[in-house]
Amino acid sequence: GFLFGWIGDLDDRMSGEQFEKYVQRILKRIGYKKVQLTKHSGDYGVDILAKYKGESYAIQCKLYSRPVGVAAVQQVYAGCVYYGCDKAVVVTNQTFTTQAQKLAASNQVILWDGEQLNRFKRKANARALFRRRKVEDDPVTHPYAMIITLLLEKGYASDSLLVDEFQFSEQKADYILDDLEFYDLVSQADEWGIRELYFDDFNEAISYMLAEFRKN
Repeated sequence: GFLFGWIGDLDDRMSGEQFEKYVQRILKRIGYKKVQLTKHSGDYGVDILAKYKGESYAIQCKLYSRPVGVAAVQQVYAGCVYYGCDKAVVVTNQTFTTQAQKLAASNQVILWDGEQLNRFKRKANARALFRRRKVEDDPVTHPYAMIITLLLEKGYASDSLLVDEFQFSEQKADYILDDLEFYDLVSQADEWGIRELYFDDFNEAISYMLAEFRKN
């Protein structure tokens, strides 16, 4: 079913980029700030940059079918230094080899395995704005129908736009646009909080979301 802010189970068929967005979405939900994906070329072993409780984090995401080894720890440690961050993290859907755990401990690199990521996801969903509910197939009755219509009319997306037009709280507006970003319907916010639209048709956007949500 569909809901605002709900994060589905991890799909091992995700691409590496989809996994990074999945982790990004979870971190935003549990209180991390300025959670940004790095550029894929020349990222220096860091996929996500974030802030949490006054400290900066350099995070590498590994969607693997086997335990993660020492190379990931070495890469994120170097990337953390390059970006000038306080904490280095490797997050995976899997586990870590003994050697990776030892190297991480000696270099103060934080390791989040699949179990930890799932705990984060449960914590994120505990803060979801609405619980699961049935969605009708009619696009006009979809919970995002008015939002998609507004975005097409304005030609862009932003938290302030939803706050002004619908009197949403900033948190709710951010949750909604994060959902649309996760499904590649809008871009990340730029320095002015503006997001580019990746769709130009109402039915196309709604139908795509319905198809994706049914997979979860």
